[in-house]
Order: sequence, then structure tokens, then C-alpha cells
Amino acid sequence: MDMLLAENSPIRQRLLEQKLAQFKDPKLANVLSAFIRSSVDLYPCANEDYAQLGNSRLGGLPDLPVGMDYPVTLVGREEMLDAYAEEFDHTREYVEEHYCWSQDWDWDEAAQAFRVPMQFIAQLNCSDLKAFQSYLPREGRLLFFLERWRFSEMLRGHVYYVAEDQQLNSGKAIAEPKFDDAVCANYEYEEAYQLQGIASIKMIATDMVNSDNPHLVKLAKARLQALPEPQQAMVLEALEVVDDELAPEWQDQLYFFDLMKMNKHGLIPGQILTQAQWSALPDWQSSNLQVLLVPEQQLPYYNGIASINGHGDSRYKAPELHAAAELGGNAEDYLVLFKAVYSEHSMQLNFIIHRDYLALGKFDHIYCIYDN
Repeated sequence: MDMLLAENSPIRQRLLEQKLAQFKDPKLANVLSAFIRSSVDLYPCANEDYAQLGNSRLGGLPDLPVGMDYPVTLVGREEMLDAYAEEFDHTREYVEEHYCWSQDWDWDEAAQAFRVPMQFIAQLNCSDLKAFQSYLPREGRLLFFLERWRFSEMLRGHVYYVAEDQQLNSGKAIAEPKFDDAVCANYEYEEAYQLQGIASIKMIATDMVNSDNPHLVKLAKARLQALPEPQQAMVLEALEVVDDELAPEWQDQLYFFDLMKMNKHGLIPGQILTQAQWSALPDWQSSNLQVLLVPEQQLPYYNGIASINGHGDSRYKAPELHAAAELGGNAEDYLVLFKAVYSEHSMQLNFIIHRDYLALGKFDHIYCIYDN
């Protein structure tokens, strides 16, 4: 039984049935069920005040276990000079003479390198999320970090597992990481939010099931193997236009910046929007929001600012194909462990892991990629 699929989650049966009921052809619905994930959406429920250790959090600073230093990337002097030369379009000699570049970084004498702090993305409290899924550790925390140089096309993601019994130091006690954002995009998450999870489902963009993504075609055909090949081909062709027959979902009626603001104002799907909350909302509602947000009514589902076990959104090669090419193995064995909105420019960052490593609770092989 695949614990990652929504069809194997009792608490998602109603959501799954509602989704599959939109498809007239039961064979097509059966194929699509192979791509509907047992996901968890995460929503900011309050600004972070660091009063609680180890809670689920997006942005700000992490609660690190006692004895763990803030993660850094060691960057040699020559590599750092190259970064400044590329960023400012000068020679290395000019940078050395006219820029006080080395003062922006901490120097590690033993390593003979600069200590560049990683960007903290999020921490997840696994105990708080265990009721929504069965594939993450049952307790402890997951800490997500990113190292990203502007002059490099390579993103490197790091995930650290912190056991439940490890004593934590509050992020409030961590000195603000020292870096120069002229050459290092390192701190887009200056604001920190407490996160609340809800059980959700995520369906792949159906036009991704094409020859560019043979692992997805293989998965679709596995669901159709009892049918004659002509019928298999007909169902696969239907995937290309399936979006045309879908009823519009609530989140699809909104602009991305509306969703961002919904998330940041602590509006959680399933909760009742009180008259007081409605009255306190600022004047940012679009016309669609003004229709859909009804005082004293339950808030319908919309995408969280972050999610667990979703899909990378690519119309060409799926993110897990890139992960397999970089880390080895087969694309079908990878999944999006964590996805987060990276900025208000709608960039979404995927942390991808191999299924076997997730099952073993090993998080030292992570691939990061933006949606495209």
C-alpha cells in the first residue's frame, strides 16, 4: 500500500471522492487517482513570537538543538572574489582594491574559508503533523535550509532531523546571520510565522503526463494495463484535455497575491470566518474574494503557503526527473517532501527526497529546484 497516495488515506476519502467525481470516465478517474497525493497544507496561523520551542514555523530563525551551530557554507577566498567580480562586473583586482567585501563575512581560520550562513526556510514539528499523514517521522523536528548563490545555477537544500529528546535553543537567542545580500540571496524569510496543518490532497497537472516525463506515463499505463492498448491510448489522450472539464476550484479563481495575503492573515480553511475577522480585513480583497469570503460561513479550501507531499509544477520535465539525474535512481522513486512559496513573485521551492531515504528517516540526500 502506497501511504503517499490519497486513495489510501481514510481521512481524505471525501476529498478524493469529490475530486474524482468531476471526471465522467471511471477509467480516467482511476488513472488520475495514481497521481493524487495524501498531502498536508500548511498555513500561517500567527506571527512567530518564539514563545514555544520547536513549533512548526516558516521563516525567521530556527530552534536549533543544543550543540548545533547555525549551518553555513564554507566558501574559499578565491571563490568569494569570483562571486563579487561576477556580481559587479569588475575584475578581481578591482574588487580587492575598491570593495570592503571581506568585512561582510566571518572568516574560519582553520578551514581557510568564509562562513556563509544558509537561509532558514522552515521547521516542522512532526508530532503536530502525525495525525494528517503516515510517512513523516512520528516525532521530532525537520529543519529546512537552503544555500543559494546568485552566481550559481545550483540550489542546494539541506534537511536536518532533530530527535524529540534533544534539548533546543530558541531561535530568538540566535544572533542574526551575517551575510552580504549583494552576492548571496539569503534572507527572503525575515518575517516568521507559526504554521498550522490541515489534511489535503494534491493532483498533478495532467498535461505533465507526456513523453517528457516517461515515469509518469509508465505510472498511468500501470493503472490501465488490464485494458486493450487502443483503450489505453484513448485514456492517455484524454489526459491532455482533462483540465477543460474540471469544475473551477476556489483557489483557481484567485490571483496568486490574493492567496499569499489569505495565508498571511491567518485564515485557515474549514474555520468559520467571523464577522469580527471580516471587519478587520484590510482593503485588499479582489472582486473574487469579496464574493467567496462570507462572514459566519466556513472558509473553503485554498492552497497553503507551504505543503508536504505535493507535486512540483512543471510543464516539461518533472522535478523528480532532475532529482534522479543528480542523485541517481529512478524518477518514480522521488517525491516532493516539502514545498514553500519562496517570495511574493510566486516562486515555489521544492525539497525532493528519495522514498527509501524518507522511509529510513535519512535526510542527507536532498535535491532542491524551483517550479517553472
